[in-house]
Amino acid sequence: MSLSDYIKYLRAANGGLTPWEIAEQSGVPAREIHLIEVKHRRVGDNDETLQNLASFFKVSVEDLTSRREGFRKRLTAFLEEGQEKSAPVVLKLESGEEIRGTVDWFAREAVQLRPDTAGGGGDYPYIVQRGWVADWRRADSPEWEVKRET
Repeated sequence: MSLSDYIKYLRAANGGLTPWEIAEQSGVPAREIHLIEVKHRRVGDNDETLQNLASFFKVSVEDLTSRREGFRKRLTAFLEEGQEKSAPVVLKLESGEEIRGTVDWFAREAVQLRPDTAGGGGDYPYIVQRGWVADWRRADSPEWEVKRET
């Protein structure tokens, strides 16, 4: 999950707080919270901001900083390449589960993989919310792209 998606998730998990309510209690300007949430590129370079948000949401600062490299545009580029090459990919979900297949399609919010029969996949496609993807790699590579522990 990208940092922007994770902040949105934390807001929802805490009763749907607004950026202004978080700003009031965390000291992070509401504008900064909003920008983190809407950007689909690498965000969250200010460690002090992330420390304040981590304290506010009662999560580790590493839980936020480790999500910097999992930004949506990076995942989009990976999915485009996989789809163009019809190459099997592996997606690691926030739950730790890994799914393997070939990218059939992807959109802003979801991706569909056609199961890779060589990887023991079933007959039905996997449809996954993009925000639930924690890491990704080519099926022929042992190296994860984001390298975040889940």
